[in-house]
Amino acid sequence: MTAEEFKQHRDTLPNLPGIYKYLNEAEEIIYIGKAKDLKKRVSSYFTSTEHTHRIKRMIHFIRKIEFVIVDTEQDAFLLENSPD
Repeated sequence: MTAEEFKQHRDTLPNLPGIYKYLNEAEEIIYIGKAKDLKKRVSSYFTSTEHTHRIKRMIHFIRKIEFVIVDTEQDAFLLENSPD
């Protein structure tokens, strides 16, 4: 996903705690992360130029972003680490 493509999704992300999932073209999860502020954290992947090669490669394969809102950062941590 390019920064331009991400701009179409940015406004759907809330400024709330939760987890985010990056999915590839086959809709397989390629990354799960947690955030105090979903919009701020997910946006950082598409606005920063200071990424490692591994992160740049992952960003290239993102085709879909899903998120789950939770009440607290602790809830996000637990959800991020659950097997489902």
